[in-house]
Amino acid sequence: MHGNWRAVTAAEQSTQDADASLPFGHFAPNAIQRALISLARATILRRGIFRATMTRLILASGTGTLDIRFRGAAYRIRGENNLIEYGLLLVPTYNGTDIDFLLDQAPEDAAFVDLGCNIGLYSLPLAVARPRGRVVSVDANPKMIARIRWNAAASGAGNLTAIHAAVSDTDGRGDLMIRKDDVAIVAVQENSDGGMPIRTLASILAEAGIGRIHGLKIDIEGHEDRALVPFLDSCDPALLPRRIVIEHPEPQADYPGCTAAFARHGYRLVTRTRNNSLYLLDR
Repeated sequence: MHGNWRAVTAAEQSTQDADASLPFGHFAPNAIQRALISLARATILRRGIFRATMTRLILASGTGTLDIRFRGAAYRIRGENNLIEYGLLLVPTYNGTDIDFLLDQAPEDAAFVDLGCNIGLYSLPLAVARPRGRVVSVDANPKMIARIRWNAAASGAGNLTAIHAAVSDTDGRGDLMIRKDDVAIVAVQENSDGGMPIRTLASILAEAGIGRIHGLKIDIEGHEDRALVPFLDSCDPALLPRRIVIEHPEPQADYPGCTAAFARHGYRLVTRTRNNSLYLLDR
């Protein structure tokens, strides 16, 4: 870890939200907030600084908490420097190409896996779109797991299973690190005495009873190679995800180990969006 990273504090990992007992809709946008949201969505400005500033202004015009819907799913937005919240609030097409790719040709009972789920940018629209299917959502941050569970309940998404763990090539323990105080960007530092579990993808899927995966999304801050490559190389071929959305470390390049593994197992790069590469199992 380099200079921009620090240990996550106990408060930042707390799963206790004072508003958790209040139903979805309690923090519905007021008239001023609705006007500001419409203004922000109409502008061509989409960069993080603009979204962060507008989100703070919108939340400051109400109670500081906001209940919104994105692609049919319910989210409670708190504005705690979480860039995903800013996108959900202000960009109706946020990562839409990536989500639509995962859903493309998905049967009604499709299974999806979201590694690094945060509050559910991918998981919840997938669960809502395929209510007869399964979504397994995994995140290293216990606060995010508590919040995706709340959002799932508010969305009526009983088909979503949220698991607190980091994903790597071995089972173990670790500590959370945070980058630039953004609660959406955390990574894991392995430590045998760490406060959180590290698990393999194979063990997570076995526990969840998943035997077939239509779509896999993975964004786990640099552990992509270690989490995904051993799984692809050792799993039953029937368990190979049909579609993969993976964060790319560079605009035109993927994690080297993953690139090689995708080639070995018959994946074809379909396209790259701003944040992710989209792969299809070409067989």
